Amino acid sequence: MYTDLQGKVVVVTGGSKGIGRGLVEAFAKAGSKVYFTYLSSEAQAKQIEDQLLSEGWFARAAQVDGSSLEHVRAYINEIIAAEESIDVLINNAGFIPRGLFLTTTDSIMDKTMDTNFKGVYNYCSVALKYMVLKKQGVILNMTTLSSYLPAKGQSAYSASKAAIESLSKVLAIEYGKYNIRVNTVAPGLIETEIVKSISDQVKSDILSKTPLNRLGNVEDVSNAALFLASDQAKYITGVQLLITGGKHLC
Repeated sequence: MYTDLQGKVVVVTGGSKGIGRGLVEAFAKAGSKVYFTYLSSEAQAKQIEDQLLSEGWFARAAQVDGSSLEHVRAYINEIIAAEESIDVLINNAGFIPRGLFLTTTDSIMDKTMDTNFKGVYNYCSVALKYMVLKKQGVILNMTTLSSYLPAKGQSAYSASKAAIESLSKVLAIEYGKYNIRVNTVAPGLIETEIVKSISDQVKSDILSKTPLNRLGNVEDVSNAALFLASDQAKYITGVQLLITGGKHLC
């Protein structure tokens, strides 16, 4: 369907599980050359890489600490040396702490901001320079419904993702003249491993306030990302696409 994504160089951070894995698989199967990172899930990343390669798709995994500008710069430069460009950057890696504000320690707040916001800043600051030289590129930053509709117990998480939303809009304004589009994808509750830790009562409460009356799945998110990265969305920039089943309305 998205033939224009064939051969595109796509970087996905945090691609070893959950939504990240779905993004890696979706873009690889659209014919893109997908480079993806992981922090600690080496076995899972290798399994994804081997599976996609065995099916004839391109996928390369690498362990990268996104909170380190030095690590990110070295990784992006390796990709540029091999491919000469980065067409799509998807910042997906994230940390989700839970707890009321006064129980959120300095270390938790620092880890949340370093992983979520600083990671996006680092990747954008390096990759954008190459996109500007090529005068083209797409950046998709994964955020959350909580950046639009904050929830109790998510002060650090919501704040970090709201910062990404704001940064993304500024980048869209500043770099649109270089034919670079920057958008965010904000999922609601998506059926991943993390959701299994949520009680049935909490899930039931969420579904009661979700017009489509179901949880989202990884394909709902990856389909949206494919669209925003493709030429079908070539006049869309600076938007927050909510993938929530309508939960943001209630």
